[in-house]
Amino acid sequence: MNASTRAGLAHARCLRQHVSMPERRWDLLVRDLDARGYRSEYLDRLRGRLPLDDSVDSIRREIVREAACALSRAAAKVDHALLELELCGKELEAATTFAKRYELEVRFNRLREVALRVRHELAIHREALGMRRNESLESLYPIPPRVRIDLP
Repeated sequence: MNASTRAGLAHARCLRQHVSMPERRWDLLVRDLDARGYRSEYLDRLRGRLPLDDSVDSIRREIVREAACALSRAAAKVDHALLELELCGKELEAATTFAKRYELEVRFNRLREVALRVRHELAIHREALGMRRNESLESLYPIPPRVRIDLP
């Protein structure tokens, strides 16, 4: 399991904790009276305030699951961009002609810009989900500096 997957799972656990609503004292009373078949206009009013446990909880679980999946996809985009960048860097190191080196230097710098953009998008996504501390992204997803383009 890589660091981005661990971060996504940890974030999903965090969301689960914050999504659950605190139980109110009257919730238990309403449920108890409903189970006994008690009728009252006040009970009806309170019943209208109760969340529909199964449907609301299932929606909450689905939202958390989707948030975790979306975060995981955003992290995968960064991993993919960095892999492409790494492969291009290896090709660049092995290049023997000026023309090929020039082509790979331009490609490397373009791929680097993509990697910077998707890492930034990941940071935005994390912030939108409440994860404000994104300093670790630079160490988890290091992006090498631009290469100097040598003209042939």
